Amino acid sequence: MKKTRIFSTMLATVICMASLPAINVFAANQQRTTTLDLTVAGFQNDQKNEDEGWSWDAATSTLTLDNVDFSTAKKSCVIVDGEKVTNIVFSGDNKMTSGTTVISRKGSAKDTGVVLSGKTKDSVLNLEETGNLPVMDQPNVTFESGTVNAKGGAVITLYSIKVMDATLNIDTSEVADGGWNDGLYANGSVEIYGGDVNINAGRAGILVVGIGAPEPKTGLIIKDGKVDINAKLADIYLGTDNIKNGLISGGDITLGGDIGIFLNDCEKCEIKGGTFHTDECEKPFAVHRDSSAVFEYAKADYTELDKAEEAAKALNKDNYVDFTAVEKALEAIDRTKNLTQQSDVDKMAKDINDAVEALVYKSADYTELDKAEKAAKALNKDDYEDFSEVEKALAAIDRTKNITEQADVDAMVKAINDAVANLVKKAPASSQPDSVSSSDASSDTSSSASDSSASDSSSSDSKATDSKSDSSSKAASNASNTNPSTGVAGGAFALALLSGAAVVMAKKKK
Repeated sequence: MKKTRIFSTMLATVICMASLPAINVFAANQQRTTTLDLTVAGFQNDQKNEDEGWSWDAATSTLTLDNVDFSTAKKSCVIVDGEKVTNIVFSGDNKMTSGTTVISRKGSAKDTGVVLSGKTKDSVLNLEETGNLPVMDQPNVTFESGTVNAKGGAVITLYSIKVMDATLNIDTSEVADGGWNDGLYANGSVEIYGGDVNINAGRAGILVVGIGAPEPKTGLIIKDGKVDINAKLADIYLGTDNIKNGLISGGDITLGGDIGIFLNDCEKCEIKGGTFHTDECEKPFAVHRDSSAVFEYAKADYTELDKAEEAAKALNKDNYVDFTAVEKALEAIDRTKNLTQQSDVDKMAKDINDAVEALVYKSADYTELDKAEKAAKALNKDDYEDFSEVEKALAAIDRTKNITEQADVDAMVKAINDAVANLVKKAPASSQPDSVSSSDASSDTSSSASDSSASDSSSSDSKATDSKSDSSSKAASNASNTNPSTGVAGGAFALALLSGAAVVMAKKKK
């Protein structure tokens, strides 16, 4: 009884627990509402707050964030020592929101700043500034890896901003006019070596001014990665007060604002590589009217176009039903395009290849095959000993061949004609019995004998007379007899012979 009650109680407990809503054992970290100031004395040593999800390694100046949630009203979420390099490593999904600069600094030095790294590619750090001020303000900022989403004001630096292999999404489109509504703002340089940079800006997408940082003179470097910018003033703006040149040698670059790259205080912007998409941009490459700056473009890559052109020109136009589309595509080739117009060159190559792909061959010439087929079909197969080779050749006719396969059609013609030429007619059936042939042979022999005996005329005449006389006598003696086999009277036959003999004798007497 006791065991039964215990079991019943356990069962009821299980049922009750099953009816409760699911509880996430991985609960969110406790929200932090005060500034994490890494410059205060306590951070000379390691620090850790598991409830909030962060830790500090003093020896390496590394702040590790694990799914943190900082919301600090009008105070910065994090303050770093601007005279050192601070590493911020994040994992999971992290959020920092402030009404002022989210990650700010105390002090500065030329080679210091913040390095942001995600532990994995999926690690995210969300920074949101709601007071029209910069999201970050540092001597230098390097986006090493992971994903950083910055909404509100610009990311600004006294010197450089570098993007290595990170995904960087910046949106300053809602910042009021007069606020920090650029995307990436650097006095020294903006350098992109990889990753994925997407900027939607209320003023300039990338602004390199040169104020207080004349060096490096090359203010824009894009070597690799994907860059997509849409800004109201200019997607990329080079030079204010100090010369800032540009060097683009790679990357996949989309310029979506009214003005793409704008050269202000600048000597030149070299475009040596990269792929550009400027369909949505009214002025992809512009220079201030008072500036002597120039764009130096590398020539577009014509390798694929050269291949397409060579292949098309090697074709025999007479082999095709209509070659005009290919000719039109070849005539449209323009070899004055530069690297920023690579898409135009690629389209030329595609147009040629598409036109070639759509070509239709003319049909092969079937004239001789028609003749051979007609002649073969006019024959009566019953007249020949074996008509199967002709039938086989006729069955092999294929009328789908094009002009390049004329040899196949000619082979069909030859096969039919050869089969017909090798036909053997059947022998004709005999019209008389074998006895007739024997009679003919005997007749020939008798004629030869008669010719031979005629050489001695006097002797022949004498012998003939005697012979006929004897024959007449014998015929007369047999006239009264009847042939027992035939029942024909021997007399009638004898009379006929006698009559003939009489005629011969009469002629002799004359």
